[in-house]
Amino acid sequence: MKPYRQNAFSKAPFRGWGVKALFRGLGVLLLFSLPMMAERPKLVVGIMVDGLRQEHLDAFHDYFVEGGLKTFMYGGTALPHMRYPTASAGNAPDVATVMAGTTPAYHGIAGNVYFDRRKGHEESVLLDADQVGIGTQHSYSAHRLLTTTVVDELTLATEGNARCYAIGIDPEAAIMLGGHTARSATWIDDVQLQWVTTGYYGEGLPSYADLMNVDGRFDSTAYVRWTPLFPVNSYVWNANRQARAFDYVPAQSLDNESSTSILRRTPAANTLVTDLALQLLKGEGLGQGYYPDMLLLQYTVRTPGDPFTSVHSIEKEDMYMRLDREVKRLLDAIDWEAGMERTVVVLFVNQSDTHTPIELGDNKIPSGYFNAGRAVALLNTYLMALYGQERWVEGYSGKHIFLNRRKIEEQRLDLREMQEVTAEFMLEFEGIRAAYTAAQVRNQPLSDDFEAMALRNSYHKDSGGDVVVTLLPGWMEVDNRNRPVGGTAGTAVEVPAFMYGGGIPRQVVDKPYDMTDLAPTLAALLGIPAPNACIGQPIEEVVGGK
Repeated sequence: MKPYRQNAFSKAPFRGWGVKALFRGLGVLLLFSLPMMAERPKLVVGIMVDGLRQEHLDAFHDYFVEGGLKTFMYGGTALPHMRYPTASAGNAPDVATVMAGTTPAYHGIAGNVYFDRRKGHEESVLLDADQVGIGTQHSYSAHRLLTTTVVDELTLATEGNARCYAIGIDPEAAIMLGGHTARSATWIDDVQLQWVTTGYYGEGLPSYADLMNVDGRFDSTAYVRWTPLFPVNSYVWNANRQARAFDYVPAQSLDNESSTSILRRTPAANTLVTDLALQLLKGEGLGQGYYPDMLLLQYTVRTPGDPFTSVHSIEKEDMYMRLDREVKRLLDAIDWEAGMERTVVVLFVNQSDTHTPIELGDNKIPSGYFNAGRAVALLNTYLMALYGQERWVEGYSGKHIFLNRRKIEEQRLDLREMQEVTAEFMLEFEGIRAAYTAAQVRNQPLSDDFEAMALRNSYHKDSGGDVVVTLLPGWMEVDNRNRPVGGTAGTAVEVPAFMYGGGIPRQVVDKPYDMTDLAPTLAALLGIPAPNACIGQPIEEVVGGK
């Protein structure tokens, strides 16, 4: 055995050959104590693609370049049967569920927004009055994320020496990817047209992002016109159709009345994410140090003015083609800068609708739109008739109905009874499949009813309503301006995930797994503890004997 040489993990000279004397802290001990089937990754890259679907990858397969998305489809482990054990409510809860390896019932992020009973209105789940925005007026943080994530566990295990960065298109994804302890979490401001962040993270806005803001690189990308990458008649979707070429300026809005640009729903957003990722990768030397590093990224295939994920435009198809080229650019840079043999890349997607009510209706399949605002107004009128002229419904958010508990207590009414009356009344509306009281959701026993279990997993005591409704398959909630809220209802949606890099076997795993299994899998590969409320298990086909 060679004599021990003091290294970056030890803060004092070695004084014995015992393992405990060699490593300080359980986290560092775990980092190298597991059996070494292969070298531990020095870099983990996580990629979340908003709106990506497996059937689209299959449909466009022949048009993808070598080294792009095909690398995930055939070069590593493909997991086509992943499932979120939660109700769909936005990017914040989906990304938090993946990164924490647990559900909103534990990590607390049940939606992009939540209803604040004290204030009597909805607000962003990220809102934090104790923070300051950097480049933005929004004061955001991960303070409502109640558990650790795999980023947090890596930071703790390395005593803060791991360099973890998150880059997103929207703040919900960026902050949930970064967790509590990333050095920075940066996202796109589609009004000011610049990279922004929050003072919640130690490094604030990375110097590379700040330089892109001031030297014109951000603007130059945002103002590049987006036109078809190929001749219009060559697109798969355009077969037997007469689609016209499109022409967008990402930095502009669609209607000239909104201050918000369409930037976040164009290929320019993906290009900006890759540009900043490459700057961090090279400038910080990620994956080249003694400690493992993490780089977390969000991409998108959503298009302007189109809230759905189905492909019924050449814009959507073009987004996939251009994303494919961004992925190739990213993977090539990772291989060059850090070495793919020392890197693990995981690609996952959020929950998204399978078919729109329009598509279903055109094919004579039952579907429809549910207007929650109108339904809740009628509910309040009904409760007035029963209990008196008061505002009994305090608010509504994400299929949760919030009763006015203060008024109910003042009138000495039975809260449980009013919850049950509300649930029964909501069942009368077209499109409603079920309505549950808060007690029914919390006490839902283990069963084969996936929807009921998903509701229980997504219900947190601090943000949950008094009554929760669910929609029939094929139905979608819309607001008073007929804008979609969430995706279409369904109970059997599978999503793909992929892992690629050093030590990741080349295989297709037919066994179903939950998205909560990705975090403990990454933790096992890194040799660190799983997040502190993790309910998932490492994917055995990936970790093997690790």
